[in-house]
Amino acid sequence: MAGLKTTDHYHHGDLRNALLQAAERLLQERGVGGFSLRDVARAVGVSHAAPYRHFRDKGTLLRALTGRGFERLRAALADAVAGQRGPEQSLIAATRVYLQTTVQDPGMTRLMFGGVIPAQGDDDITLRLSSVREVLVGIIKAGLAVGAYRDREPRELALVAWSSMHGLAMLIDSATLDVEPDDTEQLDALARSVAQIVLYGISRS
Repeated sequence: MAGLKTTDHYHHGDLRNALLQAAERLLQERGVGGFSLRDVARAVGVSHAAPYRHFRDKGTLLRALTGRGFERLRAALADAVAGQRGPEQSLIAATRVYLQTTVQDPGMTRLMFGGVIPAQGDDDITLRLSSVREVLVGIIKAGLAVGAYRDREPRELALVAWSSMHGLAMLIDSATLDVEPDDTEQLDALARSVAQIVLYGISRS
């Protein structure tokens, strides 16, 4: 892999971001266990010691990457839901984006949800994970406000929706389903189907 820049001269903060970007590319190419901090430094074009200015070890780097992954997922879900009309379209849009974000970036998804970096014990990751859940809870609350869903605790209903989204994503990632991760049309059809079934299951009628 070509280095980003063969120099150790970075302004404050730039090196950290460059290291994270390089690490994410290596994660996509090789998986969690396929690279070291030395590999990341080499990809950026800095000395082997340079990453330790920002990351104590590889685990610290992976924690930072995990946080970025959850923030990216939260932002994608929030953007998908913004401007949608009604609980059905919001849930379909969220399911579609959840599938695309997780299935099309399996390295990051396995890092986030594979138990490599447990959320428990890490306040930043716990907070970011909670922010993903809160987007889904917001969809459910909006549906409850117009009488679309059963009168249940919003987080319970959001968990049903999230479990369906994530379960489908994991089935695709493991090749259990005959679905091409890059087939956006197929992913959209699955997202709509699953979201509508979830809606039927939690609807008031």
